[in-house]
Amino acid sequence: MTFKVITEADAEREWHDAVNWYEEREPGAGLRLNDAIRAVLQSLAKQPGRFPRATRLTYKAKIPPPWPYSVYFTIHAEHREVKVLAVWHGARNPAELRRRLQ
Repeated sequence: MTFKVITEADAEREWHDAVNWYEEREPGAGLRLNDAIRAVLQSLAKQPGRFPRATRLTYKAKIPPPWPYSVYFTIHAEHREVKVLAVWHGARNPAELRRRLQ
């Protein structure tokens, strides 16, 4: 049974900003990043619990190299839903991420 993946607005914006940033610098790179993020989201839909916890309530799925991004999400098992909270670049301020994940 699969989970429904719901992406919050902030995470959606981060995702599209990252794809656009890479695409502007190297045609095709943004599309590769987009494909990598979609592949991670498909994994979340199939087995969200296989990823490590980032906090007591959130999980972290790393985008495979060379991408310096991770997807932070929560699992709502009773509703069979995964909520994506952030698509986060590893060099960004972790204090902002902690604030968002509270």
